[in-house]
Parts: sequence; C-alpha cells; structure tokens
Amino acid sequence: MAQSIIWTGDKIEKKLSRASNLSVSVATSGNTELLNIPVYGLEQLFVQFDVTTNNLDAFIIKARASQDATAVTLYSTSGNYTSPVGLLIGVSSDLTAVAAAASGWFLMDVRGLWDVVIQASATGGAATVSIYAGGQ
Repeated sequence: MAQSIIWTGDKIEKKLSRASNLSVSVATSGNTELLNIPVYGLEQLFVQFDVTTNNLDAFIIKARASQDATAVTLYSTSGNYTSPVGLLIGVSSDLTAVAAAASGWFLMDVRGLWDVVIQASATGGAATVSIYAGGQ
C-alpha cells in the first residue's frame, strides 16, 4: 500500500494531518483496506474518495481507542450513511453503493480515537479507488 501521511504541530498547538492512497485495487471478495489514518490528538477528520472503475458494495469505517487495541467497526451499513449519528457528522450519500466514476465523502468527530481505518469491497470486478483525508 503506497499510503502517505503528513503530520504537523505538537501537543501545544493544533495538529494537522493529511493522508492519501492513490489507485487502490479493491477486490470483490473480502474487504480491502483503503487507508489507515492516525488521528490521535485531532478533533475532526474529513475523508473523500473517487471510484474510477466498477462499483463499491461495502464501505466500512473502523477505529481503535489505542495503539494496542483491535479496530472495531463503527459504520458499515447503508443506514449508517443515509442517517448518520454518533461520531459521523456528515456524509455525501450511501457510501456502501458508490458507483464507478463517482465520489463520496464523510466528516467525523475523532476525539479520543487513536486511528481510523477505511475498508471497502467492490462488485462486478475489482474497483480502483483513490482516497484522501485531512483532519485537525
């Protein structure tokens, strides 16, 4: 995975994080990790992604409370995205059904989290996805 991450700031000033992973091949079986974003010390995270080929049939947001914890699934169903609640502040649409040549995004509160993991799977053949994240 050719993921890139940039951190600026320290514990006194606000942190700014940027991450991206370009042209990820998303399989039709199982869930492919698109991006693992360290969010410790951040308040909000914005993630956007572009689906180039084939459609997505699953989109999963997981998180860990500490570096030693196992990631737990926070959001994974259509209803999670069409009627967001909890840490999910806003969503572009049902992220479990983003079509080829379309984009999706979400904004979430990440206070208290160590990292956020984004996974997806495709239908009708492998999808190509580019994903970008920013937080502060």
